[in-house]
Amino acid sequence: MTDDTNLSQIDRWHSRPVDVHRWSDHPEIKVLTEHLYVECSINTLDKAGNRKPKKTAKDMLRVLLLDLYVAWLNDPSLALGFSKNNNSYAANSRMDRIHIGNNIIKVEEKLVAAGYIEEQEGFHDKTGRERSYTTRIRHSQKLRDAFLRLSVDLYDIDHHAGKPLILLRERYQDDDDNPQKRLLDYPTNPEVEAMRADLVAYNDLLRRSFIDIPSLKDPVVYRTIEKGSRKGQVQIILISHNNKQVHRVFNGTVADNWTKGGRFYGGWWLQIGREMRMEIYINDQPTVEVDYKAFHPNLLLNDPVYDPYDLEELILPDIIKDLSDQRDVIKSLILMAINADSAEKAFQAFRNDQKKGSPFKKLENDDLQILLDAFTDRYPELKDQLNTGQALHLMNIDSRIASLVLNHFTEIGIPVLCIHDSFIIQKDKAKDLKDALEVASVQVAGKRIAQDSKANDRKITAKAQGNIRGYERGKMVTITIPLKIIPTDGYTLRKNKHHRWLENSETL
Repeated sequence: MTDDTNLSQIDRWHSRPVDVHRWSDHPEIKVLTEHLYVECSINTLDKAGNRKPKKTAKDMLRVLLLDLYVAWLNDPSLALGFSKNNNSYAANSRMDRIHIGNNIIKVEEKLVAAGYIEEQEGFHDKTGRERSYTTRIRHSQKLRDAFLRLSVDLYDIDHHAGKPLILLRERYQDDDDNPQKRLLDYPTNPEVEAMRADLVAYNDLLRRSFIDIPSLKDPVVYRTIEKGSRKGQVQIILISHNNKQVHRVFNGTVADNWTKGGRFYGGWWLQIGREMRMEIYINDQPTVEVDYKAFHPNLLLNDPVYDPYDLEELILPDIIKDLSDQRDVIKSLILMAINADSAEKAFQAFRNDQKKGSPFKKLENDDLQILLDAFTDRYPELKDQLNTGQALHLMNIDSRIASLVLNHFTEIGIPVLCIHDSFIIQKDKAKDLKDALEVASVQVAGKRIAQDSKANDRKITAKAQGNIRGYERGKMVTITIPLKIIPTDGYTLRKNKHHRWLENSETL
């Protein structure tokens, strides 16, 4: 790694939040931490006595240094969002749960004063008319000079220290009637501990597996966010060993008894588009993605059908003139109706989901109601199930199915990547995955649901001729040929580094 001494000024939008889950006991990190602890007078923040906090100022210094170091290794120009609001570290806050107190603000200030951190002040808009943002921080040249003397690799850093594997999240309205989310504490029980143990085993398998994209020279993907409050911003997704840990998110409260949500999140493969997912290699082998066809509607139907979104005839021929376009509209509309608790909310959610410039963004409620009625006329048993807020319960079903599938393959040492109701596996294990998906859907939902698969290959038609019955005069056949990806030097370097790390870790 060579340092770029000509970095431009901090770009507040080219940033990510500070990740306080970094930790390393590498001797070089300990030496650097000890040196700055004294030089920057951070030692004055730790009080003498027996009642010491679970994380001292020295611990918080190490956390900050590690995340700045990781950012420098991955993208030297990247800034980190750092909150200077004491409320961010208040009791029961996300930071407080992992023992990060507001003392970290003073640690950061001392690093700035000593010239080790560059800072761009944050902004809080109390009027609601402008966008607020946290302070942005980045390593200075002085700190980069210290980093250049380190031999610490990303593999030497624990990127998920103290990060919870089971989250319980509640939606609520704040005092201004704005929708918010918050994490809840919950009592442990045998069911929760079993889920946590499953995740520990699964994450250990992912950690030991090499999961990458051979076509990438640098392990990073830039993706423009198309929806939500961050629409238009560029999202930085690291395709790396350190961005693979998976956790589960349940919704509701403790009283819901883990029956809402529960899906798997966290791995970088959840953050990239399906076309790029087809280029994923697992342990240097091409993969296939298998998913359930129209999963949530088919969970609600007594007798699943292959493609319920295809109504086979145009419903609004003056507006939607193509059956393929109509299928896409119906699919989006039905998924919104499964999630919403009223038709009006479903219709608005549908319009919000359409990309800018789409002609279907202007579909009015009456038009959408006609499409919805056409769907429920075809599947009358769903009429009373749409617009009743079913999504979280259906997500719970698909998460339990996913859990069975992941546990099965984890036990036999085969890594599988989960994207909710879609799964990626090495191509030569595709049949095993399809069999497991069928067993899991029958076991959890009591029904077989059709599957679809997609891989990075192409179909060609050629003439086959030979001394085989039926082929004496030749016959045109369709052949599927995998598209070969020529690995970049960067991919090969990452693969070799992973193998060395794996060999070293297994000898410890």
